[in-house]
Amino acid sequence: MKSIILVGAFIEAVELCEKCGYHIVGITDPYLKGDFMSYPIIGTDDELILKKEQYGQNSLVLVPDSPVVREKLFFKYKESGFKFETIISPLASISKSATIGEGCVIADHCNVSSAVILGRGVRLNVCANIMHECVVDDFVTIAPNAVVLGRCKLASRSYIGANATILPEHSVGELAVVGAASVVTKDVATEMVVAGNPARGLVNE
Repeated sequence: MKSIILVGAFIEAVELCEKCGYHIVGITDPYLKGDFMSYPIIGTDDELILKKEQYGQNSLVLVPDSPVVREKLFFKYKESGFKFETIISPLASISKSATIGEGCVIADHCNVSSAVILGRGVRLNVCANIMHECVVDDFVTIAPNAVVLGRCKLASRSYIGANATILPEHSVGELAVVGAASVVTKDVATEMVVAGNPARGLVNE
């Protein structure tokens, strides 16, 4: 049984790791003390790094949903010599031709289809569906029930909302956000926020 440490206290992440058969050594969290779901709170991220000699043999699982937060934590821990575990639910469907990067988390009933490439620290929430030949760059988050159709490109730190659909061969730029239930019918630019069917850019008033 492989030992891991969760970076962030979140019930779904704990249950997923239990389902995958991991031994959870502890959890980091800046707001909690004592324990969480019977697992000890080790302390903050900085405190875990200071305890590298004690805990460094355990791989880390990055829990936060925010792409930007996950990226920050990834490099903070990477610079301190920690390694990251890729968590894949036994209920997920992963093509034999897919490539899965370091530190990804893939929840129940996700589908990762043929020749898909997932970068580092990608998070696929329950029932996310990534179709053939898509490229999903580092630290992208794809929310529950989102569908990314064939040959799409999702740039780093983008966020795809729940029940959104990205139509084939479209791209989503870095740090862009696609709102829940949106249908993307054309490319989404860097840092753009879109919503609706068809998805259109939101303008701050």
